Amino acid sequence: MAAKTKKQMSIYTKAIICLICFVGFFAVFAVPMGLGNALNTLMNTAYKLLTDTVFYIMAIAVIAGAVSGLLTEFGVVALLNKLLSPLMKPLFGMPGASALGIVSTYLSDNPAILTLADDKKFRRFFKAYQIPALTNLGTAFGMGLIVTSFTLGMSSMMKGKVWLAAICGNLGAIIGAIVSTRIMLHFMKKAYGLDKPAMEEQVEAVDEAQVFQHKGLLHVLDALMEGGKKGVEMGLAIIPGVLIICSIVMMLTNSRPPCQYKYVKVEAINLETNDVVSTDLIAIPDSGNYILRIQPGSGSAYWSKSTAYESEPSYSYSGGRIFEEGERLYVRISPEVFGSGNVSYRLVLIKSDEETKLEMPLKAEKGADPIFSGSIPPEPYHGNAFEGIAVLPWIANLLGPILKPLFGLASAEAIAVPVTALGSAGAALGMIPGLVKGGLIAVNDMAVFTAICMCWSGYLSTHVSMMEVLGCREHTGKAIISHTIGGLCAGVAAHWLFVLFSML
Repeated sequence: MAAKTKKQMSIYTKAIICLICFVGFFAVFAVPMGLGNALNTLMNTAYKLLTDTVFYIMAIAVIAGAVSGLLTEFGVVALLNKLLSPLMKPLFGMPGASALGIVSTYLSDNPAILTLADDKKFRRFFKAYQIPALTNLGTAFGMGLIVTSFTLGMSSMMKGKVWLAAICGNLGAIIGAIVSTRIMLHFMKKAYGLDKPAMEEQVEAVDEAQVFQHKGLLHVLDALMEGGKKGVEMGLAIIPGVLIICSIVMMLTNSRPPCQYKYVKVEAINLETNDVVSTDLIAIPDSGNYILRIQPGSGSAYWSKSTAYESEPSYSYSGGRIFEEGERLYVRISPEVFGSGNVSYRLVLIKSDEETKLEMPLKAEKGADPIFSGSIPPEPYHGNAFEGIAVLPWIANLLGPILKPLFGLASAEAIAVPVTALGSAGAALGMIPGLVKGGLIAVNDMAVFTAICMCWSGYLSTHVSMMEVLGCREHTGKAIISHTIGGLCAGVAAHWLFVLFSML
């Protein structure tokens, strides 16, 4: 019986499906934001990330590349390989030679292990079922030095034991690597068996000792410069991931522009004569939603947290206050003072350069004077950088009961970092400074981010090509599933290790 041939999809069908997906994807942003604002936000966010984030990460990559070049040139990498070899079999189920793959990817990026895997003298130490697991092993330590250096560099922006977060993050990545590699080996044992060698022909090891020739200070400088050049190449390589993936993820993470106002004034409008009686500009303090004791033409007011007068109110005026969308303001207005009859009242919220008018409907409240109230209107989109539709925080809130005990994240917005690490570790790192400035992450989160950014390190964008190079394309799905579980375990382990060590 002739084998059935798989029916190929028409190119026109592919085109139609592609267009539907493309339009549907941008509709997610265009419907709430407006098409023009969505495109402007995408471009402006990418530009800000390029100027404020990419060059910073590139600087770290150059320094890390120089250090790795120096360590490689003077044999430190070879020494580490020798020291780590006895640990590989019991921990990872891999030959001792694979320790060199860990070192090479830690000092560079995921695909560095492919160069080793293509070397016959390296592959001869492996069985066939162990070769596909090199993808999981190498990816778990990709960009390790850069991620760790980035975490340590955040000590200038954060208070707390950032160094401990870096250590716990690395330990978490090791645990995630063990889990990912072991799961992948479990799948591959069924596919290849235990005895099939990775290479059919035998390759003899070279016994000749390589003589190291030192060239003085010039040798050191050459190693630093060559390593630095590789850092530049890596810094350039992360630009697409940062600008494309990070921009989209940030638009899925951030919300509307903040409702920030500096002044407020109360207006009474006579609906018969259209005469307007207004207070002067009243400065908005950092707290308090009840405006009491106001007079026409005056900018003084008594702010309170309730309708009752506080004995000693103490507020600070820091040049503006950000309100939650829909947050209510209450004003006590005496009709005898502002005019009686057919009068309506409104609150005018004032920024530095524009006014947003808010109608204040009458609300029956207890007390001698009526209380008028109104809700803060949503801020319209402007197309500026870092605006968005806040989908990921919504999802994170749904998963909060699971994520909080697992990762211990300080905010829902922080979930964007591990989500971004699925496609690009560099893009995920690029999000952290903004979250730190917004007070949305804690030191514990840095441990989780270090572990996940190392262990995942953009595996969704590299696993397919790496498995293709290794000749194991049919097992790509298993590699991705294994590494997804490993990355989650890495984040959980880093969190609880940090909690444990902080208690000591």
